[in-house]
Amino acid sequence: MAENSNPDTPLSHIIREKIQENGPMPISEYMGLCLGHPEHGYYMKQDPFGREGDFITAPEVSQMFGEMLGAWIIDTWQKMGAPSNITLLECGPGRGTLMSDILRVAMQVPDFWKAVHIQLMETSPVLKEKQEYALGSYDLAHAAEWIICTESVNLQFPVIAIGNEFLDALPVDQYVFTDAGWAKKYISLKENGSFRIYEKSQDLNTDNTEKHMPNGLFKPKLGEIVEVSLEEKRINSELIKIILKQGGSILWVDYGFKNYGYGDTLQVVKNHRFSNLFESPGESDITYHINFADLADRALAKKVVVHGAVSQKNFLINLGIEKRAEILRQGATEIQRRDIDAALERLIGSDQMGDLFKVIAFTDNPNIELAGF
Repeated sequence: MAENSNPDTPLSHIIREKIQENGPMPISEYMGLCLGHPEHGYYMKQDPFGREGDFITAPEVSQMFGEMLGAWIIDTWQKMGAPSNITLLECGPGRGTLMSDILRVAMQVPDFWKAVHIQLMETSPVLKEKQEYALGSYDLAHAAEWIICTESVNLQFPVIAIGNEFLDALPVDQYVFTDAGWAKKYISLKENGSFRIYEKSQDLNTDNTEKHMPNGLFKPKLGEIVEVSLEEKRINSELIKIILKQGGSILWVDYGFKNYGYGDTLQVVKNHRFSNLFESPGESDITYHINFADLADRALAKKVVVHGAVSQKNFLINLGIEKRAEILRQGATEIQRRDIDAALERLIGSDQMGDLFKVIAFTDNPNIELAGF
């Protein structure tokens, strides 16, 4: 993560003042401000999705992605015994494209359509407006509800929770292994006021650092980095408590790795290009790669059943995306067929989203086999 000598956004000044007042800032706090500051946060003031934004997510690539997740949700609901009421929670719904595609599938199953209570967990007013527009054409049996935290999840019914590229945007901290043990990375200021990375080791015995380390890591070498998101741990823990109490399942789709390992995976994207962590705070996306092995271990420790992680390629193929593509090709023009083929390759190609993205699911019921795994 290179340093930048000229941070010049409105949020730069706010962050600088916080550091001057309170001392070095953890990376997680910096990331949280960059993405979620009420006025200047990246997600709070703009629509970052699509070709005119900074990145393209799977639902924006093709309707087939949302249709496959819609089929998975309905299949899971049926395996749960088709309860007459079900809460469907989407975490980080983006523009609402994924939920819109899911609902188009759900309309074909009248009993599910009558049963489903939609909740969308969103903090961005800009994206909430996009989501309302995307869902506005559907005559839902129960009005969709927007919430900002897991504490507001509807607990009257069983819950199916999903999230695509949600976990990777939650604030994350980095620890580097030093002669004195694990040191936490902070952001401080140079004499000229620009940002720099600062490793702080004096609080290692007081911030429960070891407690938060993934259990399956090998003994680190000097300089190796581990990433830990307390916010991701909290949200997963709370959702698992909900499905253990109410019944249900959780499905995460995100980019990351299935085996334990060390490394700096923080990445900053602006205008579809990688950028610098300190360049244009509040105007670039910041994400990191999910440690799916640790995610699975923590879920197993809470006594839920874990399915996966598997590659997005295998998950979508197992759900029948290739057959769906063939159906869409029928009656399509030559240009449309090429677009369908290109979208399919983008979603399942090994050198594109197919292997980079992973899928994992948790369920309270050991007697059901979730589709796709």
